[in-house]
Amino acid sequence: MSQMSHMNQLKQMIVRKVLVVICLFLCSNALWAQREINSDFSLGMGGTIGGVYNPLWLRANQYGLVPASGSYGFSAFSHRMGYRPKKQVDWAYGFSTQVNLGENKADVFFPELYVKSKVGIFELVVGRQKQIFGLVDSTLSSGSYIWSGNALPIPKVELQVKEYWSPGFLKGVLAFKGNYSHGWFENSREDVKDFYLHQKSFYGRFGKPNWKVKFYAGFNHQVQWGGKLKYADPYNTFSHNGIIPSDLATYVSVVTGRSNAIKGDTATYGYNDGFNRSGNHLGTVDIGLEVELNQAKIFFYRQSIYEDGSLYYGNNITDGLHGLSITRKADQGLIKVVLEYLNTTSQGGNTFNDQSKIRGFDDYLNNGVYQNGWTYFGKGIGTPLLTLDSESDLNPTNSIYYDNNRVEAFYAAGEFAFGDNKIQLRASLSNAIGWFGKEYSPVKKQYSGGILWHRRISITGFPEALLKANLGIEKGNLTQPTLGGNIAISIPLN
Repeated sequence: MSQMSHMNQLKQMIVRKVLVVICLFLCSNALWAQREINSDFSLGMGGTIGGVYNPLWLRANQYGLVPASGSYGFSAFSHRMGYRPKKQVDWAYGFSTQVNLGENKADVFFPELYVKSKVGIFELVVGRQKQIFGLVDSTLSSGSYIWSGNALPIPKVELQVKEYWSPGFLKGVLAFKGNYSHGWFENSREDVKDFYLHQKSFYGRFGKPNWKVKFYAGFNHQVQWGGKLKYADPYNTFSHNGIIPSDLATYVSVVTGRSNAIKGDTATYGYNDGFNRSGNHLGTVDIGLEVELNQAKIFFYRQSIYEDGSLYYGNNITDGLHGLSITRKADQGLIKVVLEYLNTTSQGGNTFNDQSKIRGFDDYLNNGVYQNGWTYFGKGIGTPLLTLDSESDLNPTNSIYYDNNRVEAFYAAGEFAFGDNKIQLRASLSNAIGWFGKEYSPVKKQYSGGILWHRRISITGFPEALLKANLGIEKGNLTQPTLGGNIAISIPLN
């Protein structure tokens, strides 16, 4: 059988299975009529002219669903059942799937597949769910530094307080939210298998919901930990006989961030963790200010980056994501403007010394043990402005690691409404330095732009269909000049 014939049969089989799943879920609507249920089906296609890689603002922060390169067609289906109104104890579920068909490849994704339950303010979620972490504009940002929605969601068991909650005695002046979760990374990576995610966050708000001025502050903490090495480690530098511990004592160290340096236990840990901390720790410390005006809402935010201690000693204080979001109280014309500045060039300096206050050489989002870095299924989990070797024309290896993590980027976005037409514009200018020891000389400049248009249209039997079109452009030194686009139609099936 020819390769082309085999691919056609594979594509037909995938489409049939997806259609069967859709029919089953549509039939289930009658069983849950008292709940809010949303289902939709989408079809679309996309491609590029002039370059290998799809433009940044076509694929960034799309939960890994837009391929990095190549033309493609796709079909998608989503189904969600929400909580019942005013119920303090309840459960819900949701799932979405997308099939991408390329010239020589067919991929099936499940960006969401979860069951959740709530008891009062607490919610327990099991599975994959679309999320972002950090204080940031939720719709137009270039991407939260640590967790932006750029990759497929990681499957987790998560306990969270999703919305800001205030104990009665505080009368709403102070409110809090946060999460605590355990997740699993994919085993198809090149570096480590059978390893985990530890994640927690805690954020506070000072100011009642109806106050004109409110302050926000908090942190998030991510750790890659445990696992079995897939690469050689003859001197037990990164593991002990190929094993990275995942016992209870190690978990406590992961959660607390406690250092192993005093014990120096190289009989259990590799030298790296035995004289450091267990796992790869990273995250941000965030602050924000929200001002409510008569005609608009203004939100200032700053995300400060930490990985090893440079932030504690102030050595990388210039690094971080700075943002300004202005949302007009209007439904036509200009709706929202977002301006951001991302700087990751310091990283505490090019010298590392954990016995002093120098620290430094943070090498953001990379790690010596987990050598594919802060990625999931080949996509960066954090900001898309720090790029992987596999996302540019600079290096021939096409590997999964960050070869461009020292970046200065300027970003602007706007949202507009003209009648039934909605438009989003995005543009970024990035100065890419590379990474310590492999700096680009001269600095690589990259311009990326994108425009999204959508409007509701009426199709026989479906008066609320949504038609969308995207156009993106790349010009600079990271990739070849490229023009790309995609078009899609989404049909509600309720």
